Amino acid sequence: MTNEEVYTGLLNRDEEVFDQVVTDYSKLLWAVAASVLTPTQPQAKEDIEELVSDVFVRLWCNPKSYDPVRGTIKTYLAVMTKSMAINLLTSRKRKKEEATDDSIFSDMVTAEEMNDLDWQELYRVVMTLEEPTRSVIIKRFFCDMKPADIQKELNLSAKEVDNRLYRGKQKIKKELDYTTFINEVTGHG
Repeated sequence: MTNEEVYTGLLNRDEEVFDQVVTDYSKLLWAVAASVLTPTQPQAKEDIEELVSDVFVRLWCNPKSYDPVRGTIKTYLAVMTKSMAINLLTSRKRKKEEATDDSIFSDMVTAEEMNDLDWQELYRVVMTLEEPTRSVIIKRFFCDMKPADIQKELNLSAKEVDNRLYRGKQKIKKELDYTTFINEVTGHG
């Protein structure tokens, strides 16, 4: 099934298409959520199940939030899952009044910014990056691949992977800062 077929099926509330998406991507989303939640939480299994379920509920309730022109349904769901998992951790850390942020995005945005960051906005910004920078960023931060594995998969040098990670993070931070600034000036957000 193509991304456009998935999109059309979701817009038409086709339960068979939705069930197929759930079947195809549940294990991936479980792994993405576990990469964020497992190391820090004893009740992670329940949290992961709830988070993955929430991702699918959001997709079903708001299928227009997915744009097949910007990327695959797989990438969209992985980005949403990773962002929601990070938001869950950040929220819990804030409740515990911990002073530090262990987020993988800590060098791009602060804990407060990450908590306020809309996963759709992050997805939009990541999807504006040019290839192969986009793929490097997605594989590193949303699929938790090691730079050496990214290097092999994308047939890039170690230096190029490092440079693309650095420049990609800088562009994301700049775009998110700009978006925040525009929203404050215009009174949106």
